[in-house]
Amino acid sequence: MSTDILPSIAIIGAGWLGKPLAQQLRSQNYPLTVSCSHQEKATSLANQGIPAVSATLASVPQGDWQGLLADKDIAICLLPASRGNHADTPLAEQINQLLILLKQYNVGKFIFVSSTSIYQKTDNSLTETSPLNPTSTVYAAEQLIQQQQNIDYTIIRFAGLISQDRNPTRSLSKKSANGHVFDAGKSPVNLIHQNDAMGVIQQVVKQQCWGEIFNACSDHHASRETFYQQGAKQLGITIPTFTVDNSKPHCIIANDKLKQQLDYQFKHNSATDLVV
Repeated sequence: MSTDILPSIAIIGAGWLGKPLAQQLRSQNYPLTVSCSHQEKATSLANQGIPAVSATLASVPQGDWQGLLADKDIAICLLPASRGNHADTPLAEQINQLLILLKQYNVGKFIFVSSTSIYQKTDNSLTETSPLNPTSTVYAAEQLIQQQQNIDYTIIRFAGLISQDRNPTRSLSKKSANGHVFDAGKSPVNLIHQNDAMGVIQQVVKQQCWGEIFNACSDHHASRETFYQQGAKQLGITIPTFTVDNSKPHCIIANDKLKQQLDYQFKHNSATDLVV
């Protein structure tokens, strides 16, 4: 497939997910540029063959946004849902700035990586139409995106992100070693592996699937107690302790829409698969 028929892509955020996604897309000959918060990292990525610029969304946009967005077909926003680029500027404010920039540079397609933390906590399966929590960090950002008239968008709500080098079992174990006891032991885990997170984004790009909201979560929903205690045993670290307090045993993130509409099959779908 030649590069002239592949859409050109801007990736906002070259962190834990953005950098490997850029590497995969580059290996498939997608023309792209990624943004970093610091010039040193942009230079390092460029030296690794990934076109990169320094561009941030603080109180005002700073850096080389023209280099990032000019002549791009699709923008993929991977800013951390908890804080965006900088903790002192609300995520919604940063997304508002970004949407203005997308219009300025005529970027007509937008993928926003959101979070399943947007849902109200219930003891039921959560679909894309389940009640939302207006106080969630990503709620106002999603509302802004859905109000746009001239940008085709798709929102992907990721469950908890995990990989071999990003395993929350370690942080739970460390706290347990200091005497902490966790609640919600019978609640199911809702996780997605880094490889599947990248796979879902790539399918949205490949299929040019716009105007949608997707939950992205693996099929594996062991209880928190079972998942993290087994993980700690495998890692040979302190086994975390749980109570059943505040447990919601039926609160799983439903992924049926994603699997049906994108024909996506998750590759990491067991306790072992989720951490390798």
